Amino acid sequence: MEIVFSKLIDQLNSSVFILLALIALSGWILYRGGRWTERFASHGEKLDGIAPLTEKVTRLEAKVDLIYQHVNPNRAVQAYSPISLTDVGRDISAKIKAPSILERCYPSLKNHPEIISAKNAYDIQMACMRIARAEFEKCLNEDELVAVKLEAYNRGNLLEDVLAVFGVLLRNRVLEEKGIPVSEVDRHQPAR
Repeated sequence: MEIVFSKLIDQLNSSVFILLALIALSGWILYRGGRWTERFASHGEKLDGIAPLTEKVTRLEAKVDLIYQHVNPNRAVQAYSPISLTDVGRDISAKIKAPSILERCYPSLKNHPEIISAKNAYDIQMACMRIARAEFEKCLNEDELVAVKLEAYNRGNLLEDVLAVFGVLLRNRVLEEKGIPVSEVDRHQPAR
């Protein structure tokens, strides 16, 4: 048998061996590529299964926030619809001069995509509260931010609780500009 292989090797030149090596290498690459494709396809299916959870997590977050607002003795806003300022919230608003800050920031906030895409008073309210808690801090200058943080600290609140004051004021301003009464929020509130 060895004699046959040695004669065969003698008859073939080195390019045939290179060709066989390339064929083997390409077969291995195709095999691995197929395995990767299969793996990533299964990841895509798993991610598609997780997508519906996003809405549920958002709803759960809103409900936890409502519970937190009910048990917080220093809450700045009432969780009842329509969301409104408490006595603490009005005091915070006065101390940090929230109306004048909102007046300065309003031109850049009124064109926020969430506000523009809102279809009714409830959607506007929810968008304004999200914007206030997530993005309003960027609108504050350093002195205003220090004052807001100090107010949160002095009252034992989270920063987002104080920023919620801006959400109520922003909502009121947007609704006023669109000619929608605040009472319209309740008419569009989704079923609980």
